[in-house]
Amino acid sequence: MKEAPVLHIGRPDTAPIARGHLLAACRRGDLPAEAFPDPADRERLVRELWRAGWSDVEIATHTHMTTYTTGRIQARLGLAAHPSKTGAVA
Repeated sequence: MKEAPVLHIGRPDTAPIARGHLLAACRRGDLPAEAFPDPADRERLVRELWRAGWSDVEIATHTHMTTYTTGRIQARLGLAAHPSKTGAVA
């Protein structure tokens, strides 16, 4: 049986994390999307959340990214902004 690739994140003395566990942790919001070594994984996560109807603020909060970074990724992917669902006016 082929072993899953292991990725090291954080300090070099920390335990490695399997890619599948990393993907699951980032999808749950337990780890920031920046933990992904490949930017394409961050793009896939943003696209998944966007397709699920999440607002830009919700995506940014869940992925531990700024709304600017989230917006930049969405623009690169050609995804329109999803407004906040609160309807609050500043």
